[in-house]
Amino acid sequence: MNRAFIEQHNLMIFDLDGTLYEGREHFRLHTNNLKAYLNTTEQQQFETIYEQVLNGHHPLQIGKVYDGKRDLIWTWDPFTAELTEAKDWNGNQVTVNDAPEYIPAKEFDFFNWVPIGDGWWPPYAIARHFGLSPDTIQDSYNKTKKQMSELDGFLQQTPGLKDYLASIVNDYTLIVCTNSDEVDAQRLLEFLELEEYFTELIPSAKKPVYSKAIFEDVLHRYQVAPEKAISIGDNFMNEIAPALQLGMSALWLTDTQVKPVDDHRLKLIESLSNL
Repeated sequence: MNRAFIEQHNLMIFDLDGTLYEGREHFRLHTNNLKAYLNTTEQQQFETIYEQVLNGHHPLQIGKVYDGKRDLIWTWDPFTAELTEAKDWNGNQVTVNDAPEYIPAKEFDFFNWVPIGDGWWPPYAIARHFGLSPDTIQDSYNKTKKQMSELDGFLQQTPGLKDYLASIVNDYTLIVCTNSDEVDAQRLLEFLELEEYFTELIPSAKKPVYSKAIFEDVLHRYQVAPEKAISIGDNFMNEIAPALQLGMSALWLTDTQVKPVDDHRLKLIESLSNL
């Protein structure tokens, strides 16, 4: 059923991280790298918060927005761009008088306003909460990405994905669009043995800020109508909501069982190994 849904489209735009490989151990690796910058007490507190996030017992969750200026966690509607509620790190609702009522995705600056779109971002927000700078967090991220391709167990090929892409590459336009830089993205694709199946790599995409603009550009350049294109990714803010807004279809890789929006163009799947 999922293959039939995907293959209705002529153009497929794939995310890379969290989409084209399996496993979540790299998020833990990144978390441990960040904790190393802190003292013992702060490391323990960091770990406690992170476990609460993983168990769904903390206001910081996928789909929220981290307010770096105020160290708060906002609920944000990706379709209306409305900031609806702010909470502190104890889960208490906070009244904020000087915050905007709406913030379009293009205004996320990943400093004052940070979308928590996938598993990379909760450790980022927690690190900021403990006073680590964005530059230090970026250094940890770069270290983690390098370790992923050098250490065993942190980067796992998705069973059957390589064969599936090989079977459709001649009949469809396949594109990778990723926030990773070009060197990192090429290294990962080569490690996964997938680089030959993609017509184009769009690195350093700065999703979700530029997601819609990039998708619109791809549709224009390849002369494909939105209804004949699909976005495939694990980040609802980055890959799914922008695609639906443009009239594209979307395949969301997620453990979530309930659609955030009732739309026949959206399908949910846990892994591309399930194709």
